[in-house]
Amino acid sequence: MRKIIVFFLMSLAFQGVSAQGIKPVSVSYENLMRCFPELQDEKLSFKVDLNRLKDIIDEKFVTSQSQLRQRKIHYLDADKQAMNLILRTKFSGAKKMDTELILQQVDEKGVVTDVKLTGNQRINPKQDMINNFLLNSTIKSDEYSYVDTKLNDVVSTYRRNFKDIQEISLEDKASKRSINCETQKDLGIICTCSKGQSK
Repeated sequence: MRKIIVFFLMSLAFQGVSAQGIKPVSVSYENLMRCFPELQDEKLSFKVDLNRLKDIIDEKFVTSQSQLRQRKIHYLDADKQAMNLILRTKFSGAKKMDTELILQQVDEKGVVTDVKLTGNQRINPKQDMINNFLLNSTIKSDEYSYVDTKLNDVVSTYRRNFKDIQEISLEDKASKRSINCETQKDLGIICTCSKGQSK
């Protein structure tokens, strides 16, 4: 009986310490803090939320320019054929920017085959043309890839599917530090830190 009472009291004491003590911190959050301690946020400590992380990055590091690099739509067309429609930004000069359209068929095994397009279809396609490719389709995913140029030689890239951030990176070139966080299948969100040697 005495042993039971002692065990019960120890359990209560342990619960009290757990309630008042520090919550467990994920390895990804530890990596994030190792590279960018200024992004500290208690709500991220147990599980890194990439949407919230992006908001914090944008708050701490001001964006001077945001550029869409690629949009990739994976869809089933009207005949239930799996397709990829990719819009990619290409820089052909100091200020000249073109949009390249790539259309792909995807078979049952995931093998991708490019669909041949005319020059007018491929470079700077009109919106009506894009709409025709997507007519009566079922969109499975819609991924956007951006690069954000920030002040003080800091750059962030991120990829989102619909409204959810799937991957985000932040590089501080002057301080030689970078972080990359991505959603990995069966593993959840993984963040890795890289720090170079300071001069």
